Amino acid sequence: MSEYSISTQIKLPFNQALRETRRALEQEEFVIITELDMQAELAQKLNQNIQPYIILGVWVPAWEFAALRKEPDIGLLMPSHVCLWDNGDETCTLVTADLKHLCHVEANPPLAQAARAINARLRAAVDRVQTAWMDKIPPR
Repeated sequence: MSEYSISTQIKLPFNQALRETRRALEQEEFVIITELDMQAELAQKLNQNIQPYIILGVWVPAWEFAALRKEPDIGLLMPSHVCLWDNGDETCTLVTADLKHLCHVEANPPLAQAARAINARLRAAVDRVQTAWMDKIPPR
């Protein structure tokens, strides 16, 4: 992907990858507050067909509240988004924003601190999903 994302390829069917993603986010204390089914929306609004593609809007309410109290403009970056799409080859791609650029905001230490905390949790969730499918590989 790009320097602005954290991503991994998952060797699971889409629905199972979505379940693992939800589980990993919950384990990292994220709450899913929005869900956008891009496949359904594009089919309905533009009569276009794409592979399954979900965008989850996630946040940790206590962290977001603390960040908003210190920096109201931070709401522009809320919620964090986690995207999952079917690659059409028995794999899926899981991607989220890499907040590393916000982690070094010298002029605003509270913003940098919040970005580091959220970024660490997003990375951990992606890692959990990655290892979830690896754990399902039968031993040789």
